Amino acid sequence: MSLKPAGKLCAALLVVSTLAGCAGAPGMASSTSNAVLVEGPPISDIVTPFDEALACLNGRIQRRLVFSVGAVVDQTGKESFTDGGVGKFITQGAGDMIQSALFKAGTTVVNRRDPRVMTVEAEWRIRDTSRQVPSNFYITGSINSLDFIPGSGAEVEVAGIGPRYRQNRLLIGMDLAMTDANTGVIVANVPLQKQIFASEAGIGLGRFFSETLVSGDIGGREREAIHFALRQMVNLATFELLTQVMGVGEYAECRSHIDRAHGYVDNTKTAKAIADAKLPPRRAVSPANAGGRLPATSPAAQRAAAAPPGMPASQAGMARSSGTTPASTTPASAQGDDDFKSASGNFPGANGTGTDTSAQAKAQAILQAN
Repeated sequence: MSLKPAGKLCAALLVVSTLAGCAGAPGMASSTSNAVLVEGPPISDIVTPFDEALACLNGRIQRRLVFSVGAVVDQTGKESFTDGGVGKFITQGAGDMIQSALFKAGTTVVNRRDPRVMTVEAEWRIRDTSRQVPSNFYITGSINSLDFIPGSGAEVEVAGIGPRYRQNRLLIGMDLAMTDANTGVIVANVPLQKQIFASEAGIGLGRFFSETLVSGDIGGREREAIHFALRQMVNLATFELLTQVMGVGEYAECRSHIDRAHGYVDNTKTAKAIADAKLPPRRAVSPANAGGRLPATSPAAQRAAAAPPGMPASQAGMARSSGTTPASTTPASAQGDDDFKSASGNFPGANGTGTDTSAQAKAQAILQAN
């Protein structure tokens, strides 16, 4: 018997046994068995650099005021469905991110993102829609630009060995607005943009050793997570919208929690108001005020001291200004414009000086707890 056919048979058996062994690799199994699933990092909640500033607004915005989120659409027009495309480049859930940001700020939020359940129950006559709480303010807007910025790089090779580096960027833009639901007047607006950074670096080798070519390449790529960056934009924009209709003394401390390394807004009325007010920098919390207690001289502490037992300070401020009971004890069907009659007349201007009768000033007046 020739050894040549025997060698071919051994090679064939080796290939078959190797392929059979691959069935035990992660994600692979026989046709009658379940594949072993690979387990990655654990699930966690989402935290952004702007959460602290949003949480600081909790208690500074009256709970009687009701916020909702309307359409926040992707108007970039960028999508890819062919040649292995991933579909839409931008998330279609920016409105839900805004809703989460409002909730983190301690506002009263009603669901207008999906009214289908309420609509069906109303059609079935098992839901009284007159008991639905109406919105005082709602947020709308769009993600309206996604530009691909050409990148650059460099590569050097000497005797078949050398490093390489290149980078490129995306530019995302969005515009959000907050509208007074009673009048349709836009009372706050903010445009934001963010550059998404991506880079690649590595080193390659390709040389002949005698008559044998040896080649290798080691490198890595990194890119900011687009949708996490978008969530950060949404959180900063929501903070800006809320503070544009608040007095500068109410939000200045919260704004100081925003690190400029993560984001900034320098060309809006809030930035100008802080610059004009020339407020001192935020002081460190003393041991006497540790554990979450507010300084006795802070506006929030004064409101809390004036609130009746069991009533949140923000509700107490609204109750004092309107002469009505807190929202928690007033049925939605009984609420009316009289609940907010304090939001008419002359009010301090946006920069804390003078008087203003504009819709923005009225919104500012009812947002601030008295």
